[in-house]
Amino acid sequence: MQLTKLEIKGFKSFGDKITINFNEGVTAIVGPNGCGKSNVVDSIRWVLGEQSTRMLRSEKMENIIFNGTKNRKPANLAEVSLSFDNTKNVLPTEFSQVTITRKLYRSGESEYRLNDVQCRLKDITDLFLDTGIGSDSYSIIELKMIDEIIANKENSRRMLFEEASGISKYKLRKKQTFTKLKDTEADLSRVDDLLFEIGKNLKTLEAQAKRAERYLRVKEQYKELSVMLASFRITGFRTLLETLELQEQQQSDDKTALLTATDQLDALLQKQKLESLTLEKNLSAQQKATNEFVSKIRAYESEKKIKNEQLRFLREKENRLTEELTTDRNQLNHVLYSVKRLNEESASEGALLESMGTKLAVAKTELDELRVQQQSARAKTDQGTREHNELQNAIYKLEKELAVLNIQKDALYQESRRTTVDTESKETELNDFNKAISGLQEIIGDRVEKLEAGKQAEEELQRQITETQDLIAEQKEEHSKESRKLDARQNEYNLTKSMVDNLEGFPESIRFLKKHTGWAKQAPLFSDVLFCREEYRIAIENFLEPVMNHYVVETQTEAVQAIRLLSDSARGRANFFILEAVKVNPTQNGFPEPQGTVPAMSVIDVEQKYRPLCELLLKHVFLLENDREEDLFTALPQDQVAVLGKSGKFSKSRQTMSGGSVGLFEGKRIGRAKNLENLAKEIRTHERTVTDLKNSLEIAAERVLMLRGSTRKQQIQQEQQDLNRLNNELLTVQTKQEQYAAFIQNSQNRQQDIERKITSVTEEITVSEPKLTELKEKIREKAAGVQVLQENYAELADLVSAKATDYNQDNIRFHQQQNKVSGIGKDLEYREVQQQTYGARIATNTAELEKTQVSIIDILKDADDSDEDLLAMYVQKEELENGVTEAERTYYASRAIITETEEKVTALRRKKEQADVLATELKDKKLQLKLELHALRERLSVEFGIDINDLIDSPVPENENEDDLVGKTDRMKRQLNEFGAVNPMAMEAYREMNDRYTFITAQKNDLLDARASLLQTIKEIDDTARGKFMQAFTEVRDNFIIVFRSLFNEEDSCDLVLSDAGNPLESDIEILARPKGKRPLSINQLSGGEKTLTATALLFSLYLLKPAPFCIFDEVDAPLDDTNIDKFNNIIRKFSDRSQFIIVSHNKRTIASTDIIYGVTMVEQGISRVVAVDMREVA
Repeated sequence: MQLTKLEIKGFKSFGDKITINFNEGVTAIVGPNGCGKSNVVDSIRWVLGEQSTRMLRSEKMENIIFNGTKNRKPANLAEVSLSFDNTKNVLPTEFSQVTITRKLYRSGESEYRLNDVQCRLKDITDLFLDTGIGSDSYSIIELKMIDEIIANKENSRRMLFEEASGISKYKLRKKQTFTKLKDTEADLSRVDDLLFEIGKNLKTLEAQAKRAERYLRVKEQYKELSVMLASFRITGFRTLLETLELQEQQQSDDKTALLTATDQLDALLQKQKLESLTLEKNLSAQQKATNEFVSKIRAYESEKKIKNEQLRFLREKENRLTEELTTDRNQLNHVLYSVKRLNEESASEGALLESMGTKLAVAKTELDELRVQQQSARAKTDQGTREHNELQNAIYKLEKELAVLNIQKDALYQESRRTTVDTESKETELNDFNKAISGLQEIIGDRVEKLEAGKQAEEELQRQITETQDLIAEQKEEHSKESRKLDARQNEYNLTKSMVDNLEGFPESIRFLKKHTGWAKQAPLFSDVLFCREEYRIAIENFLEPVMNHYVVETQTEAVQAIRLLSDSARGRANFFILEAVKVNPTQNGFPEPQGTVPAMSVIDVEQKYRPLCELLLKHVFLLENDREEDLFTALPQDQVAVLGKSGKFSKSRQTMSGGSVGLFEGKRIGRAKNLENLAKEIRTHERTVTDLKNSLEIAAERVLMLRGSTRKQQIQQEQQDLNRLNNELLTVQTKQEQYAAFIQNSQNRQQDIERKITSVTEEITVSEPKLTELKEKIREKAAGVQVLQENYAELADLVSAKATDYNQDNIRFHQQQNKVSGIGKDLEYREVQQQTYGARIATNTAELEKTQVSIIDILKDADDSDEDLLAMYVQKEELENGVTEAERTYYASRAIITETEEKVTALRRKKEQADVLATELKDKKLQLKLELHALRERLSVEFGIDINDLIDSPVPENENEDDLVGKTDRMKRQLNEFGAVNPMAMEAYREMNDRYTFITAQKNDLLDARASLLQTIKEIDDTARGKFMQAFTEVRDNFIIVFRSLFNEEDSCDLVLSDAGNPLESDIEILARPKGKRPLSINQLSGGEKTLTATALLFSLYLLKPAPFCIFDEVDAPLDDTNIDKFNNIIRKFSDRSQFIIVSHNKRTIASTDIIYGVTMVEQGISRVVAVDMREVA
């Protein structure tokens, strides 16, 4: 495969279309800075699919479109085409010539074309996959990429190796597989979450179903056990109360006896305390006298001890002062001798310092005069050098301008010839385009009319299909809703009917009378008599809860017969409303409605014969329209008025209030029979609706199948493709027509510009050549003068250097002598200070010594008189202490008698307190018994409707005991409390959710199998890629060593190393290079040229493994010197047999070694043009 042609139009600085033809060998692209050379490389990178604006040296993609100049308008389109010769079938396509095109419009739209057929970027990427061609492959190398390869920026080395080893497609497949695996893992996570939630709901529904089944059975058992336990407790309460009354009488008698004994002991205790108080006062007086005398003795002893310590301190001070006086006198004599010696030495050294200073001043004057002469000579030399350099720079600038002018002149001549040839060929082709446009327009007109007719028919057909499908979707949704409503109503009907038939939640007496109907012709339960709207049911039911289980009978006789039947059968009790006895007084219905309420009678539905009964129960009851908590605080106008919350959360009258949470099944008991009739009607209505919807769905589905069979979509698509192809062909021809017309006009204008510029360039060359000759003569004369000045300056510099050396030595000796004289002066000052210090210290210590000796004599005189007085005081102290001891003995004996009496009193009082506590406990127990009995009465009445008086004479079961019954009752009660709300729809919901759980579990298993398959695919991709990579790495490593030594020396060492050999697909690739005997710690320590050659060696070692069809080097040779440039050019020439090389360069040696040169110039400001030179023909 070979790159054959590059066409650029409107890309960056290429405002006009340019064409670069590539042949085998090496092609160079040259030109001055800023002319657009690198834009050629950018265009190739862009057409290959580059998406990074940074790689294209732009801030945004729109900037690559030609932005116009002072004389040109901005282009609206950037277009680049790249053509390949595919005769060796390297590319996976049947075409022998492949052209890829990329277009970008200023509106932001873009397109890719493959052989002038619109395609996707992915199609172009897939086409060049593993061929070594790509926007980021090693076939396009810029200078900055050399540094990136050396620094391994963004794993650039690894990308090169992956491209060369052919594992890019494996990594792409692995990435795609990882994406699928990630999606699968996410699906699994969602499925697990869904299964977890469904599992929790399944357990909840199953538990609710079982709970509903056990609830009534446990409640009945709880009632039987509670009644039996109440009988036990009533008997126990009666026995325990009699025992407590006897114990209370006994405690009252014991308390009276304890009070009498306590009073007697209190009188005796007061007498003993009076006697003890007299003894205590005597003891206190004797203790006070003894303590005062002891304090006097201690003060006398302390004074004597202080005088002894003072004497010891004064003697130590006398010895210390004597020693210090001796030492200071010796030091003073030594200091006086040192002062005398230093005065003599200071006089002799000062005279020598003055002599050396005079000599140093003379030497400095001579040195300064020589330096002035040296600076004058240096200024003349520098001035001559600057003038020489200015002439040299002027010559270099003029030579450069002449070279550029000559190149421009040659380029203009070539451009003029090429423009003339291109204009003639384009005029011929323009006539052909005009004929082709006319023919295509006629064909397109016919095709458009035919296509529009087919589209209108197809749109009508699709509209009918869409309308029918929308109708099907709506009917399916409606069918699903109706089916769910039917199932809900059917389940509700079954549950309600079961509860009505079995009388669930009713006492046994109600169920008994329901089975035995002979006692009355028609006796419904009051809960079945009335019915009301859904929103008021809970409130009405909670208010009428006490009477919901009452039977409604016509006469009193029927009620009596039912009571006798229950009594004879021992089946409990029942309550009855007697309609003939119910009378409503109309005058009592005149209460005004409280604000925001409606009468309860206005929301219920009841037969006329039962209406008086309902009016009697609900005549003063009102319902709140807005169920708000603040209504609890609203005052009511009358005592008889009751207000109910609409939701059933609370009710209140003027004196009472009740409320709280609403149970799950509240509101379900009222109007069960009426509710069954309504549910049956609704079920029949829903069944008819579901059947009708099912039939409509079948008809609509058949219509969709029929309409789909009539579609002509494929035929229309084919006709549209043909029309698009013709339009594209017409657009292409029209575009070419416009381009050719514009090209001809531009060529004519360009030819005139070229002729004017050739004249201008020729005139500039004629003027510049004489100037260059004159400047070269001047620089030769200036160079001779500068040489003389430099020799004079050198002689003066040597003389100044010698003189400065002598002066520096004298200056050093002078400063050394100066430091010595200064040191002697400082030492003399220090010795004089020492002399003054020692003299002052001797005078001070002598005076202190005399004062200390006088103090010692005074203390010795007072020490002898104090010992005799201290002995007499000790004798008197012993007599006083004996008197205190006798008084203490008498006092503590009396205190012992008092303590004994107090203990007896305390014991009696403790017994009295215990008697009081016991009496209080007996009263509390009696009160507790009464409270428990009252609580038992209330619980039996509220919870079971049983009067405790009926159980007083009932026998206690002999085969049960109270403790066992308490345990059983508590367990039953806990079970009832733990039941919570019972959901009657749980089983149906459980079956539906269980089916869903099974279905999702099967999906989860499918996802697990898919994940295992993806993991196995990833492993296979890794194994294959690892093998190919390691094989390629080994070959590249061997090639690298050979190429590196060919660029440097055979003795130089280099290597490629994987930093993590255990994971080669992710390991960094280290480059070890030691050219010219160097041992750098890092490759970054190499010079710029050495880095370039090392990177070049790596690139060509990759080319040996997998040659790229073409290689582009953009100023890669810039850091190389002449020697390394030759090595670089030789290796390119060697590899040019295998690949095409395109080199962008400024280096003359590189340009000279190429086969074809394309010069990029700007004949018109801001517009890049290309001029070709075949070096083989020139040679």
